[in-house]
Amino acid sequence: MARKAARKARAPTAADDGEQRQQGTPALDRIAALLGLYVVKDMEADEASVKLGNVGFSDKEIAALIGVTVGYVRLARFRAKKKGGRKPRKKKAA
Repeated sequence: MARKAARKARAPTAADDGEQRQQGTPALDRIAALLGLYVVKDMEADEASVKLGNVGFSDKEIAALIGVTVGYVRLARFRAKKKGGRKPRKKKAA
């Protein structure tokens, strides 16, 4: 009979380590939220949504921070992108 190869314990890869770092700890999450609120305290909700989104907060996190719905955040970010986003390229002459 052929022997089955013993499975080796899988060592954590760099990708696994990166996932753990992205999750963070609850204390660091609170600090990030507090700093986000401090930066956008005097801004309108639309502008605050765009700023926090650019920094890396998710739509759900932004909505919880500034007290609006997730749909409002998405709409505000869409409007800002549409208003000041990329301009269409001119077609090159053939």
